This record gives sequence, C-alpha cells and structure tokens, in this order.
Amino acid sequence: MHRRPALVIASLALGVILGSGTAMAASGGSAHGVAATPRLPACAYLDIKTRFMSLTRWRQTSLDTRLRVGPKYIPTDLVTVGRAGVAGSGKVRRLVIDDLEAMGAAAQRAHKAIAVRSAYRSYDQQVATFAYWVRVSGRAAALRSSARPGHSEHQLGTTIDFRSASSTRAPWDYADWATTGPGRWMKNNAWKYGFVMSYPKGKSSRTCYTYEPWHYRYVGRTLAERIHDSGLTIREYLWRHYESVP
Repeated sequence: MHRRPALVIASLALGVILGSGTAMAASGGSAHGVAATPRLPACAYLDIKTRFMSLTRWRQTSLDTRLRVGPKYIPTDLVTVGRAGVAGSGKVRRLVIDDLEAMGAAAQRAHKAIAVRSAYRSYDQQVATFAYWVRVSGRAAALRSSARPGHSEHQLGTTIDFRSASSTRAPWDYADWATTGPGRWMKNNAWKYGFVMSYPKGKSSRTCYTYEPWHYRYVGRTLAERIHDSGLTIREYLWRHYESVP
C-alpha cells in the first residue's frame, strides 16, 4: 500500500467536509466535487406553496408564477408609507420604513424625487386587480403583467410600485419609466438602500413577468448588494440560494 502525500490527504479530507455541506447538496455537486448551478424552473402557472411562508423569512420568500402564499399571509406590522416622508399612499412593513426614508431623501437631494404608486396588496385586492387586467387586456396578457392572487410580491408588504413625485401619472403610462429622471435614479441607486427591481428589462424568461422598471422589492441592504453584484434577478438568486437548497 502506497502512502499518499500529506497534501493529497488534506485535500481529500477537505473534499469530504465540503461534500457533506448543505451548499454541495443543494447544488447537486458532482462526483468530482464540482458544484452545479441548480436549474431555474421554467415559467408555468401553478399553485405551489412557497417554501418560506413565515413572516420572519420575508427576505427568502420566493413568489412567481409557480410559487404562492395563501390568503392568510398578512403582515402584522404594516404602517403607512407616509412615515418615511415620501409622497403617495399605501402601507409597507415597518421594517421597510428606515431605508425607504433614506432612499427618498437621497432621491430628493438629487432632484429626482420619487413617490409611492402602490404598496401592500392583500389577497382580496389581488383578486380584484388581476380580474381588472383580465377585463382590460385579456387573460393571456394579464398573466404576463399581473400576478394571480397569492403570487404577488406586494402581499409581502415589502414591495412598492414607485412613480415620479412631480407627476401623478402612472409609471406604466411612460414608454419606459426608467428613462425618466426618478426612474433612472432608482435603477442606478435603489439597491444601495435595500431595494431591487424584480422584473428588469430583457429578462422576462427568467422573471416570468414583463419588464416593470417601477416595481421594487425590499430585501435589506446586505442581500440587495449581493443580488446586485451577482447580476441575477431576484427570482434567480432566491432559487439558487434558498428555494432549491434541501
């Protein structure tokens, strides 16, 4: 029996340790110890309960055309967005307020003031909203641009549709709100304050929804920075790091 060099033995030991970890198991590591990226599920209109249903796991909760929360998912700490000193109406979870206030003030200083168009939506509100868009544009178009009840990030209480503070015009009435002063400022800076655009341009095959430059989900500054630096959409990042992990 030949003795293996100490370096080889150490490498094998490290491989055993890593191979037994959650990250390796979650990514489907190969026999050679190379981690494979978990495949993002194709967009499909299903009704699967999302993995993280607890209000305390709001950062990790994945919602898309496949994954949902139920009618009983109701944040218990909702407060008006006015507490953050931004224009508009609606409610968000209290934990969003401090960074929303900081972001609103920064946009104001840059002369790109933002306002809230829409914030928290209950399950019942989503029923009405989706039904409205079906009437206006037909079911096929509505599915691409409006979440079915229980599938909307707005139900989390951490998602906001923004608009320009200088106008009450809806952001979706612009050719591309991200080309306006406030919209461009948000695109470039929102992540610094914990907000990430959920449905960026050119990535509908990965987000499952059409481009919405006004729709931002708050995930906290640390996670927002990680998502921004990864170049992934929120859906991709959450699937890779949380939803697909055993």
